[in-house]
Amino acid sequence: MRKLIPFAAALLSAAAIVSARAAEKTLVVAASVFPQSLQTGQSSFASLSLLEQTNESLVGRDNAGALHPGLAEKWEAVNDTTWRFHLRKGVKWHDGKPFTAADVVFTINRIVDPQVGYGLLARIGQVSGATVVDDYTVDVKTKVVFPTLVRGMSDIIIEPKHYYEQVGAQGVIKKPLGTGPFIFQSYTPGDRYELKANPDYWGGAPKFDKLVIREIPEAATRVASLLAGETQIIEEVPIDLIDQVNTSGRAKIDEIPTSAGLILTYDVRKPPFDNPKVREALDYAIDKPTILKEILKGHGELLQGQLLTSSALGFDPSLKARPFDPAKARKMLQEAGYNFSTQVPITTQSGKYVSDVDMCNVIAGMLNEVGVKATVNVVEGGVYSKISIANELGPLSMVAWYNLGDADFASVWFTKGGKRTVWVNDDYEKFFAMGRSTNDEAERVKAYHQMSGVMFEENPAIFLFGLPSVYAASTKIAGFGAASDKVLRLSKVELK
Repeated sequence: MRKLIPFAAALLSAAAIVSARAAEKTLVVAASVFPQSLQTGQSSFASLSLLEQTNESLVGRDNAGALHPGLAEKWEAVNDTTWRFHLRKGVKWHDGKPFTAADVVFTINRIVDPQVGYGLLARIGQVSGATVVDDYTVDVKTKVVFPTLVRGMSDIIIEPKHYYEQVGAQGVIKKPLGTGPFIFQSYTPGDRYELKANPDYWGGAPKFDKLVIREIPEAATRVASLLAGETQIIEEVPIDLIDQVNTSGRAKIDEIPTSAGLILTYDVRKPPFDNPKVREALDYAIDKPTILKEILKGHGELLQGQLLTSSALGFDPSLKARPFDPAKARKMLQEAGYNFSTQVPITTQSGKYVSDVDMCNVIAGMLNEVGVKATVNVVEGGVYSKISIANELGPLSMVAWYNLGDADFASVWFTKGGKRTVWVNDDYEKFFAMGRSTNDEAERVKAYHQMSGVMFEENPAIFLFGLPSVYAASTKIAGFGAASDKVLRLSKVELK
């Protein structure tokens, strides 16, 4: 009998462990693409979506794109070139250290240091530096009037000064430390990101214990995982699978318009796309209304000869998309001396944007109809990121730029300062600088119209569609909403 006592105790202990695990609530989300690392400042909302689980910005942004207080409770303009941010008190980093003005000043001054190479520097590119006023007040100074500063701050992750001093920049990338609703556990690029709930989160502790975000690049596999109950939320649902999800009884589609303008960008450094007329000719060869109708099923909008979606400040209603005219495209190519034996691969990711590969395949087919030997080159997200940073995406590449409601935020990526294009135009640079250097909204809009006019004439890209953001969520969860900027906001989700 004495020998049975420890055995019974072990059984009870094991049962307790099993019971505890069973009680643990885990939310599993399927993302379409992961960044190579958790380095801050990468110009990708896929990266920001992961980083914002642990870290936060001074200015928050909701799913519709509206701004709200984040780590700063309020802000105001002190003068034309100084903004004062009043920080939230009582906030702690995940290691228990207090969040203070020193962290904000460290973050901003690090970002504007050109030696750092911060990928999102263009968001606050007119900032000259930040200074501590007191422990919970920071002044941010700009070189000139900078009307988009506050909105730009909503993309800037605040990082802990003391932690950088302890572990260095690489240590921070390897194991992020934040103030946010979830605490880092592990990150495996191409596989999964594991976090646990922060019980002391200033915005209220999450209502589940563990968060797992898995990378599932194949769209149909993401849908299958949701319907099988392996995941509870998935992003980028293909348009042709929407009905399957909605009729499953197990999940529902959640969709919201985005400010993302989907384009095909040319490498204008090399023939034949160093010729603007060749670039224009291909625009006539693509039947965009048919793609919008047949592939996107009417979800999204046709871009009207510009990078901006129609709701953005700076959208030019006088510009219109070029009509589908393959005969004109063929004639223009012949007049431009186009070499019809040129191979034109279209580089894209799979699942990064809704129906991206399907659209590329159709576009390649349309280009072949006018004699352009186009093919589709699908690359993994990490590879795409590397060749994008190196500006080696090839003759044509698919990308979407978010304007966040203001022309500045998408247009910046076609400036030299944005470092995401090989096309350079002095007039475009001038109009862009004019648009972000005045608080007069009418003057800003005028500058952005001129800027879009330059792009329409020069054709550094083919403007395709304003994209929808299509998520699906299990009927066994509540509190989730589709995000117009593709940033997952999960702290209010509940598992039923």
